[in-house]
Amino acid sequence: MGLTIALFWLLAGGICLLMLYQGLTRSVDLFSIRNIYLAGFVIYQIISPVSALKLDSYSGFNIIDPAKAAKWLVLFDYLFIAIYLLCYHRMQIANWFAKKLTRGPATASDSLLTGLAISIVLTALVVRVIAYTVPALSAVGINTCIALVAAACAVTGWIWAARRVNPAVLTLVAFVVGASLVVTLSGFYSRRPLISVLAGFAWGAYHRWARSLTPSQLLISAAPLVLIAGLVVSAFTAIRSHQTSDADATSTLQQMKGASFSKGTSDLLSGQSVGSAALWILDSFPRDHQYDTLFSLKYMAYWWVPRALWEDKPEPLSKNVAHLAKLRGVNRDLITIPPGVVGYAAAEGGFIAVVIYAVFFGQFTRFFDELVRLNPGNPFIILPVGCSTGQFLGLARGDIAIFTNVAIIGFVFSFLLIYFTSMGFGRSRESSNLAAWPPMPSP
Repeated sequence: MGLTIALFWLLAGGICLLMLYQGLTRSVDLFSIRNIYLAGFVIYQIISPVSALKLDSYSGFNIIDPAKAAKWLVLFDYLFIAIYLLCYHRMQIANWFAKKLTRGPATASDSLLTGLAISIVLTALVVRVIAYTVPALSAVGINTCIALVAAACAVTGWIWAARRVNPAVLTLVAFVVGASLVVTLSGFYSRRPLISVLAGFAWGAYHRWARSLTPSQLLISAAPLVLIAGLVVSAFTAIRSHQTSDADATSTLQQMKGASFSKGTSDLLSGQSVGSAALWILDSFPRDHQYDTLFSLKYMAYWWVPRALWEDKPEPLSKNVAHLAKLRGVNRDLITIPPGVVGYAAAEGGFIAVVIYAVFFGQFTRFFDELVRLNPGNPFIILPVGCSTGQFLGLARGDIAIFTNVAIIGFVFSFLLIYFTSMGFGRSRESSNLAAWPPMPSP
């Protein structure tokens, strides 16, 4: 078991060093969709199972042979990362699609973007009220709200980056971010809306200002902001188990003030039950349960069909894992426990599913990074990409079909919103004035 855990840590260290080295040498953007996805992978597919193995505690899952399951998981982790990086850097399908959406660099006045940010966040507040009062529109309304507030914060971060001490801009930041927090802290159990707001603001600021800093300047400037964001997310993590659907932002903030930051940070970094669920799947599939081959890919299509029209629509594995594992002391009908991307692959075909999902997500994340690379300084492309950062961070953990679709919704919705604004108000400039960033190297 000691060697297996050491191999987990070796992979985690290698991924972190790769991200840091390529980020500081500017060969791959430090704040890229690839790195956000890999950060989630390290937390949920490496640290989470290692925490469970070291404590010999598996969140109620009955794992017959943890050592054997751990060996399979570390093997699948290495295989997934190797193929993911290879496909991310070498395959050209995503690059081709990204070029089709590239119109050349463009810019817009900050006054236009200010009006856009305010309009978006006010719309989000209205949609949130509708989602509360019309149950049939709840799911659509919630996902739309997340996309809207993330877009508003990304636009605001872009504006703030050019005028970081301007009182009017600071007032705008306080209003937009404050209103966005009202939306994301009202009745949400998931961390993704909160992370989308914080990461959206950071994304806009990074791509207009921080990206041009030297590595030392970037680390010094980013450290306090990352610390603050980490404390906020940790506080929410510590109290989210007590969240109810009718909780408002005020009560949530009051709970967060008294939260245990150490407990929240521990829960956040441990990935909670993801690692245990993944180990249980590798221990029991296909011995006790049959593979549901590539179900997550199929569910990406199923998800769009409303359950009102398809009463028997299949549920993702995370909805059924409590029943399959016969967990005790929980409400099996309500609890959702995702096993992460490798756990899903292990239940949906084993080796072949690991390979296919690694190829898919390698190209999926490369598409968004290529869009950003081909459109430097263009807020109408860069900002919509940043609206789905929360989904990409959780993509290695959650329902991979749902998270993929929600990431697409967030990008498309924000892209169309900002794009149609640019048609009427954007000021284009020749692409020769601002060259695309250099191509990313092979690993």
